[in-house]
Amino acid sequence: MPLLFLLLIAFATGVVAAHAGRDEVRLSPEPIWRMEAFSAYALFVAFVLVPTTGYFYVFHGDWFFFYWIDTDRAPWFWGILGALVVMSAATAGFRLGVAFCRGSRDVAARRVPVGVLLIALCVWPLAWNRLSAVGSYRQFSRDYGLTSFFGSPAFYSGLAMLIIGSIAFLWVVTRIGQQTHQPA
Repeated sequence: MPLLFLLLIAFATGVVAAHAGRDEVRLSPEPIWRMEAFSAYALFVAFVLVPTTGYFYVFHGDWFFFYWIDTDRAPWFWGILGALVVMSAATAGFRLGVAFCRGSRDVAARRVPVGVLLIALCVWPLAWNRLSAVGSYRQFSRDYGLTSFFGSPAFYSGLAMLIIGSIAFLWVVTRIGQQTHQPA
């Protein structure tokens, strides 16, 4: 999963997680970081999205960044930056979801994630010339030794992580909804 795709996924899941906990979000005077819905979502980000970011950076770093940068130069910097950007996108999505819920704009809280996910899916065909081959920055820039995306480990690991992440997120959203909709 390339970074832009993960950023959009993180943003959309943040909005959905806030909407799932809308009863708590609407009534709570607490700051966002003290809400149970945010705590549950933060665990999802920490245990699913950030490790996914780390995996794709470590094993397919140049592909992960669309071959725009050579990750062999200052590799620690790009890895930390990727993780921080994904966490920031997730937090921004949750904040937007909270703003929608507190403003009683449930329709917007449902439509924005759908639109963002559609944009995330559009990343693939629009960037296919860069994503269709997996290799290093040098291989891509010199056009040698690249592996087809569908025959590479990036495809199979991406598919597995997409399935695992989807199941984990559905479970988190279900738990947030059950926890915040219980009568007191």
